[in-house]
Amino acid sequence: MKLKLAEYAQIAEIVSAFAIVLSLMFVGFQLKDNAKATRSATANATVASISAWYAGNGQNEQASAILLNGIENPDSLSRERWFQFAYNMHALLLNFQNSYYLVEEGTLDQKVRDSQTVVIAAVKDQPGFLRVWGLRRDIFFPEFQAYVDAIIASEEIKSKGLYQDVLPVEEDAD
Repeated sequence: MKLKLAEYAQIAEIVSAFAIVLSLMFVGFQLKDNAKATRSATANATVASISAWYAGNGQNEQASAILLNGIENPDSLSRERWFQFAYNMHALLLNFQNSYYLVEEGTLDQKVRDSQTVVIAAVKDQPGFLRVWGLRRDIFFPEFQAYVDAIIASEEIKSKGLYQDVLPVEEDAD
């Protein structure tokens, strides 16, 4: 029994349809793995960026002093130190805004943003943070403004006083 050319064509169509379905399944598995790798890389880059900010401040005595004084008592800073403090806080807020949007688009795990909410809550009642936020708020995207404003206004999210009483008060040795 010999097959006609039309019958060979039908068999070829069935085989090619099956091959297309298999290749689409393979692509689906690869996309899933790629999405997971992208989320991991994004989380790593986000945490690394914020860690670098903290390390830069924590390893530099002058930067640490400016940060602590700026948070607690911004009026104590000279004009130049205030400038450093404000830009340093702005850099941190830019990192937080970036994380906010990465969570919104589904590239970053919500837990990373939740940990940053705790950081904002820790300083939400501090005069230096409030001053920087008040002066620079409009530079940020509206959705991020609302997010930070909600943290500041929240009675449920309590300030942990993270930057209060960090260093022991030095007494004059007279």
